[in-house]
Amino acid sequence: MGDHEMTLEEERLDLALKASNEGILDWDLKTGEIYYSNRLLGFLGYGRFGAPNILEEPEKHVHPDDLARFTRKLNRVLYREGKLFADEARIRTNEGEWKWFRARALPLRGDDGSLQRLVGSLIDISKRRFAEDALAEERRMIDLVLDRVPINVYFKDKECRFQRANLSTAQRMGAGTVANLVGKTDHDFFEKEHADLSRARELEIMKTGIGQEEKLEHEIWGDGHDSWSLVTKKVWRGLDGELLGTFGLTHDVTELIETERNLEQIADELKVVNREISEERHLLRLVIDNMPVFVYFKDVGSNFVLVNRRMSDLVGADSPEAVVGKNDRDFFSEKLVQESSRDEREIMATGEPVVKKLEEIRWKDGHVSWAVSSKYPWYLPDGTLRGTFGISSEVTRLVETKQQLEKIAKILGRQNDALEEQLGLAREIQQAALPSVIPSIASAGSGRTADFHHRYQPASHLAGDFFEVIPLGEGKAGFFVCDVMGHGVRSALIVSMLRGLIEKQGETLGGQPGAFLTGLNDGLSHLLERTSQLIFATAIYGYVDLERGELKIASAGHPDPIVRRKGVAEILELEAVAQGPGLGMVPDYEFPELSLSIDSLEGIWSFTDGVFEVLGADGEEFGQTRMCEALQSGGGGMEAIDRMVKAAVDFASHEGFEDDLCILGVDFGHRT
Repeated sequence: MGDHEMTLEEERLDLALKASNEGILDWDLKTGEIYYSNRLLGFLGYGRFGAPNILEEPEKHVHPDDLARFTRKLNRVLYREGKLFADEARIRTNEGEWKWFRARALPLRGDDGSLQRLVGSLIDISKRRFAEDALAEERRMIDLVLDRVPINVYFKDKECRFQRANLSTAQRMGAGTVANLVGKTDHDFFEKEHADLSRARELEIMKTGIGQEEKLEHEIWGDGHDSWSLVTKKVWRGLDGELLGTFGLTHDVTELIETERNLEQIADELKVVNREISEERHLLRLVIDNMPVFVYFKDVGSNFVLVNRRMSDLVGADSPEAVVGKNDRDFFSEKLVQESSRDEREIMATGEPVVKKLEEIRWKDGHVSWAVSSKYPWYLPDGTLRGTFGISSEVTRLVETKQQLEKIAKILGRQNDALEEQLGLAREIQQAALPSVIPSIASAGSGRTADFHHRYQPASHLAGDFFEVIPLGEGKAGFFVCDVMGHGVRSALIVSMLRGLIEKQGETLGGQPGAFLTGLNDGLSHLLERTSQLIFATAIYGYVDLERGELKIASAGHPDPIVRRKGVAEILELEAVAQGPGLGMVPDYEFPELSLSIDSLEGIWSFTDGVFEVLGADGEEFGQTRMCEALQSGGGGMEAIDRMVKAAVDFASHEGFEDDLCILGVDFGHRT
């Protein structure tokens, strides 16, 4: 699209979208040109040129099952002055594949109210199943094992670049994390001569198919220090036999080599030292060849699903496959079987692992061995409980190990109790700040009345949703509903800031909703100006004057309220008339307000998104239309709120609300 100057608000909005790490789009409605960021082009499979305008012709790019909803929401912004376009839909990529995207766009309007641009973002939310789910689960199982073995394991592609590794490899190489290691080569860490030699060996292994086993290598690192390792490298092939690269197992034996060199100078200890080194090398061979731990996965019935070679050797089976389908009763004594089954049932019931448990293993033939075992719940990627998995190893100093584990368990227990107590106290403080009783207001002169009712249910210890009712004299009151982005301590701090600002300006600006939100926005923007993260809140503020029979209302990016007139509940679409951006997003913004006569109103309900974003079994939102249906199907007061909440619970695919629940209703009446 062509160059144009950005206002301060537009520039801040653009920065906020970039900070979200999503693909960005910018549609200039005057020129018809659309801009896509590189990330978004990558989502859709296009290069810098040739990408179509999916918003201009959605019927060509949006899946037929999603088109009507997508178009309706888009047209609301394009032709009905909607404040925000947001939808999740399948969009066809350049390769013809349907992918799920979450789309959000904010309209930017000129001084005359005409739509100038549509700025927003797309992010790929597709979930891979079938082969990818199976591959992800297998990789996860492999990672569970690799990250718990005391050797370095890694895979390299045909260009000798790291593709996979366990955490100990990444830490030894100085990358810190596996993600930082992937894509790098030995040249990024070692001195050039050593890195060249390592690459030549790996190319030779790929060419001949002949690997190396326990080769002692002298490593020279990039910073000048050296080390010694026993290295096994072999060809890495795919299931179809395709050459993928090489894989290796490395064990750092620098201390052994240095010890050997030093002890060679002492003639009378040479024999002892050589015997110790030989024993260490023998143990190292067992580690590399057999994996020095017993690894096993069990289903919910405690039957073996997968074991490693060392485990199958332990129980006397011909191969790991021969153990699949069996359980502990086929190998161990009944006492151990009962204890193991009890532990596994407890792990699956609570989700809590059993870590480093000292076990006395009695075999069917009567002999006894000892092991330290750690068992964990085994979940599939979608959260389904699959069973348990465990890692066991033979131990020597049993008493010392048990004592150390008990000490650690006590410390962790005290820390968890203290943290739970602190979070509980914080929640009690936050709950205490909410109004417990909201009085009704009335005007003696006009005879009008207004009754307030609410429902508040936080989803976690510290909530980001809250409400306030501010008495402003006889027959006058302000009401405020707010939703702070996110949950936890950060959101609770923003709530506290907003409550302080509300108390500061309530008496002076309480009768002016637009000015009230402007003051909150300026105060919050000032408090957050040194914060690098994007933090904002949506809010709605209303002012009731029963003597004048007037309701004034203004919104900061908040969901539109619902009103009921003559028994019909409908959404009060504030849009550009009384709608502005979220609090803390655009400093110095002056919020507009809308004035209504309350003589035609039976009631008004303000709420946060925790109600209408409840998902049904088919993934569809409960939505504000169903809220309207519930509100007009009976009387008012607390009964109306209870009806709406019950309808949402009945619609939901699971019990309860995942997000905070906050609803504030006002019923209008007249004394006779």
